[in-house]
Amino acid sequence: MFDAEIAATLLNRWDLKRASPGDRPPLNLLQEGNLHFKYQGGNIGADDSAADRCLRVECLTFPDGSRALRVAESDGQSGWSLWTAAEPIRTRETSARIEHVDIS
Repeated sequence: MFDAEIAATLLNRWDLKRASPGDRPPLNLLQEGNLHFKYQGGNIGADDSAADRCLRVECLTFPDGSRALRVAESDGQSGWSLWTAAEPIRTRETSARIEHVDIS
């Protein structure tokens, strides 16, 4: 199990519980549980200027290379999606080794 899977599960439980405003922020809870991560957030959109949709993105990157992320409409009209986990991105060397495995 990757760190991002653990984090996504905990963060989604926290969000669904609808913690009270006085509670600690959920990212602080991850740090207290010794889940170390790098936080990145921002907006993404299409290069096409006619595209009017843009998304806000939050991404947590963990030492094992896994990531937890969630998205929301950039206009603030929607809430955030649930957190989802992504496995570490494979390097070309790893992908090449996997693609050329003889299974016969």
